[in-house]
Amino acid sequence: MNKLFQIGLAATALVAAMPAQAATFVVDLNDQMPAGTVTAGNPYGNIRTFTSVVGGETLNVKATAWSRANGGNAVQTAYLGQYIDTVGGTANGLGVINRNEGDGSTGNSHTIDNSVGLDFIVLQFSKAVTLTGGVLNAYALNGATARDNDAFVGADTLTGNWDQALSLTSWSAITAGLTASTTTSGNGTAAQRFNLSNVTGNMWIIGASVNNADTLDAFKLAQITATTAVSAVPEPATWAMMLVGFGMVAGAARYRRRKTTAVFA
Repeated sequence: MNKLFQIGLAATALVAAMPAQAATFVVDLNDQMPAGTVTAGNPYGNIRTFTSVVGGETLNVKATAWSRANGGNAVQTAYLGQYIDTVGGTANGLGVINRNEGDGSTGNSHTIDNSVGLDFIVLQFSKAVTLTGGVLNAYALNGATARDNDAFVGADTLTGNWDQALSLTSWSAITAGLTASTTTSGNGTAAQRFNLSNVTGNMWIIGASVNNADTLDAFKLAQITATTAVSAVPEPATWAMMLVGFGMVAGAARYRRRKTTAVFA
């Protein structure tokens, strides 16, 4: 095979073999305050949706609230609230009010906590992502002075539509289906990293710690950071190399035609 032709093929193959590039989305869960995009009707089981755009790539997120009964296995829908500080006007993030917490106004019970039940948020994504971290604003429960925000984080992959309605009734069934999970040790620090860097999924759970060994945990989820793979787009230099390769092939073809001479018997 002509060497110039081989160069052209190599340039083309280089473009085809380029790996997908990672895109990092920082999703502000205080976005569209105060209501966000939320369903009407029964407050328990309401939905909030969020969108983040990076470099022309869009990531959509659907969020719902759930709670497991104290010491039990049953899971029920809860209310997903989006809160701001009424004094300073600071946006604090998403919180959960379960069915045993009334209107959530007593003792910061409108947080994601493990006081009366185990509260958690389910995040469904329009594409598979790795959650690398988040901002979990800690709160003290029931008049206590200590603030703790240890969290349970887990990943799963849904089949079918990414934003499908979920029917979660059993905590053991939820945890059995998780690809991986971890428990963070927040100690009141808002910005946390999740140690699941090699795990991807289009459904993630963030809740209060299941085994709160030190003290009760309570937080509002203000932000998440998600990494996803996007379609490979050749860099300008790669496009140039590819065009040069094609030009070499065309030039070689013209050169061979000029060198051809007629031979008569």
